Amino acid sequence: MATGESDELQAYLDEAPGVRPLSDWIWGLSRWGKGVLVRAGLAIAGACVDRWRQGAPRDEGWQRHFASSTQPEEALSALRAWLARGAPPGDAGLASCTAALRDLIGNAEFYDDEASSWGAASEREQAAASGRAILMALEASQWTAERATEDIPDEAERQAIARSGPVPELWEAVRAYRHALPDCSEATVRELIRNGLR
Repeated sequence: MATGESDELQAYLDEAPGVRPLSDWIWGLSRWGKGVLVRAGLAIAGACVDRWRQGAPRDEGWQRHFASSTQPEEALSALRAWLARGAPPGDAGLASCTAALRDLIGNAEFYDDEASSWGAASEREQAAASGRAILMALEASQWTAERATEDIPDEAERQAIARSGPVPELWEAVRAYRHALPDCSEATVRELIRNGLR
């Protein structure tokens, strides 16, 4: 990133919280491209690892099958390594980690839905949401304009999607994070992203 772009990003990150709603602020990050969006997603995801590990202590099945899984942490390590290498989209190792994590989180969400009448429902929901936030950081890394627009016939819409990059994935990560950790404020989200992008 050129110095001018970096300075503009820094000014944007330092913007006072009341200037625009969080959703607009998140969408505004698309100006700096996919790398910035993925790193922002990684910052959000990293803050969810402890919540995933905590799991739902009163649900033995959840603890055994999901909370004990190290896949989320391994996937985030793979994502950090991918970012450090500056690797292009399509990295086979990262794609494999993303697919495995997608399966784990899908199973966790299904288990949570099926077990909704049992106890510990809010603990499971929050743990599943933390997993979703982690997955979305990986999904953002796998984003390509070609995949995102392949079924979109309208050219103007295709261009808008291509310009925005993986903002929908980042926004979903933010929403999942706030569900997983409901006491966290919008200011906390902004600070996590600021720290992750510095």
